[in-house]
Formats: sequence, C-alpha cells, structure tokens
Amino acid sequence: MDNDFMPDCPIPFAGSQVDFAELHRSEAKLAELQAESRASTILLHKGQVASDGPQLLRAAPAQVAALPLYDPGLIFLGFEGDGDPVFAASLRDDSLLPPDALIDLRLQGHRLAADALALAGRARSIFDWHRTHPFCAQCGQATVSSEGGAKRVCGACETEHFPRVNPVVIFLIEHEDSVLLGRGHGWPPGFYSALAGFVSPGETIEEAASREGLEEVGAVLSGHRYLFCQPWPFPSQLMIGLVSQARDKRVTIDKKELEDARWFSRADVSAVFSKTGEAFMRPPRTTIAHQLLKAWLGSASG
Repeated sequence: MDNDFMPDCPIPFAGSQVDFAELHRSEAKLAELQAESRASTILLHKGQVASDGPQLLRAAPAQVAALPLYDPGLIFLGFEGDGDPVFAASLRDDSLLPPDALIDLRLQGHRLAADALALAGRARSIFDWHRTHPFCAQCGQATVSSEGGAKRVCGACETEHFPRVNPVVIFLIEHEDSVLLGRGHGWPPGFYSALAGFVSPGETIEEAASREGLEEVGAVLSGHRYLFCQPWPFPSQLMIGLVSQARDKRVTIDKKELEDARWFSRADVSAVFSKTGEAFMRPPRTTIAHQLLKAWLGSASG
C-alpha cells in the first residue's frame, strides 16, 4: 500500500482556523471582546447547533447574554479571521431561534462548511464537558466556569479542572486486498464500519488496536500504520485512524461487542462508494471511518 494516505477533503470536525486565545481570557479582556462590533456568538440548544445554510447562525454577544442560557453562559472560542472574537452559547429556549434552524451535528453536519463544522464541534464538546462536570472531583463541591469556559474552578478547595479528550483508536483491518468491517448491535440494516475502542492507560495506540482486534474479532494484528485523526464531539473524543494488518482471514466474533463482522474486497468497497453496489451501507461522510475507507481505496493507485 502507498504511504500517501490522505483524505480527499479536510477531515470533518478538524481544520479549525480559530486561535484559541489562551492569553486573552481575563474577565476584563473577555468583557472588552464581547463589546467589540466584530464579535459574534454561535448558538446551540441541547447539543444541536443553529445554522444558516452552510454557515452558523450568529448573534451579538450582548444580545445573547441577556437570554436564558445553560451553564456556563457565554464561552469564548477564540479569534477567527482577522482577529474577530467568537463566542458560543447554549440556549435554554429554542423558540428564540428561526424555525428549523437547529441541526444535529452527527446526522446533518455534512450540510455545514468545513470551518463551520469544526467550530460547532469544538463548542459542542466544551458544553458537554461543562454539563457533566458541575462538581469537583477532589472534594465534591460545586465548580464554576473560568477564563471564558476554558476551565472550571472549585469554590471550596480551588482545584482547577480542564476539559478532557478521550483517545479512541479506529482501525481498518486489512489482509491482502480486503478489509474487515464490523457492525454493532442495533445499527441500521447493512451498516458496517471500522472497528474502534478506547485507548487504555499504559497502552500505545498500536497496542490498543491489537488488543481490540483480538478481543472483538479474534484477529492477530501487526504492521499498524497511522493515517490521520479526527476530533469527534460525541461527546469529546479524538479518533485516531490506523490501517492494521491481519495475519489471516479467520474471524471469531465477540457477540457481546459486535453483531457481525465480515471481509469486504476492494471491489466491494469501491462499488459501495461509487453507488454501484450494496455490499454494506457506507459510513456517513462526517465520520473518520468514511475517510479511512476512501483513503484505503485511493491507495490502490499509489
């Protein structure tokens, strides 16, 4: 296989051009930035984002700050373009938005432009973290947002808590000119994807892929090759994409983990992506599994 595994377009949810502005997050500076005429706020409601076609719906920070918002109120995402401040807010009342403005990022994210999708994904991840971390892991007391949502601080013991990202290895298992794909329980009929699993403490990404492959399908893997990664805001994961070589095509499925797993030839995969075959349902374009399969197909001509 060729070394030049690259997706045919920017990885969905990646490629943000926003400067996170770590040095501009004092209360005084944030108040100054909110008052700037070029400042804008993107709007969410219960994990969905408000869109205006391929772009995100925007409003002035002062206008949004006066509305009922979920904790922690306005968060500062950073600077975009020529230094324009951009914030995000999670509205309690979606009736304040135009009809049908909200979209589900997982199902409809492909409608957004690449930079808008990356910005929305970052906001979604940060809000999810704030929602699930209202208390201090050190002493159990309430925490409050600080530095524009960049961290939470315990009011009792002053411990600082920062958003976390969970590493997940997602890998195409290859043998000769075929790939092994699996399907989880309850997935739509015909839907197959690359195998994936969380990286455990003390593991490398290669060791995690080998462990997951052996546990889920009985595959003995080696020759792992990193391709690319993807921020995945459901809720906050980093999907690390590999191609892994299987010793043979024997499959022993762990039925607790997977409903099925099958080998698909390059011709099968090519037909699915060209919409001339129906060997399996193609993963959505916003997923790294989709990009891994496209990269694998493209490697044949390298």
